Amino acid sequence: MNSPEQTPVQHTVQPIGMTTQGQPIYPWPAHPAPVAQAPLRAHPVGLYVAGGCLAIAALAVVGTVLVAVLIGLSLALVVLAITVVALTVCLLVLRSMWRDFQRGR
Repeated sequence: MNSPEQTPVQHTVQPIGMTTQGQPIYPWPAHPAPVAQAPLRAHPVGLYVAGGCLAIAALAVVGTVLVAVLIGLSLALVVLAITVVALTVCLLVLRSMWRDFQRGR
């Protein structure tokens, strides 16, 4: 039943102790095993730069339109406020004139 693939690996490092079950304890290696580096892949950087420039241009256009809309709304609100004040003054004057007319002056 013991094939060469199943034989335990023989350690060249001497054990530093034994566990309570009788298994050897080995020290950590001084240098960890080297990790294989992944191969570098080339990416089309030009497409990323073009996409970023397009996104910045789109953001500038959207921002400009948003600012224009907000300025338009603020001007409309100013005109509305002036109109409300003018109508209020007009109504107060007309009420005063109507009272004077009712009294017979």
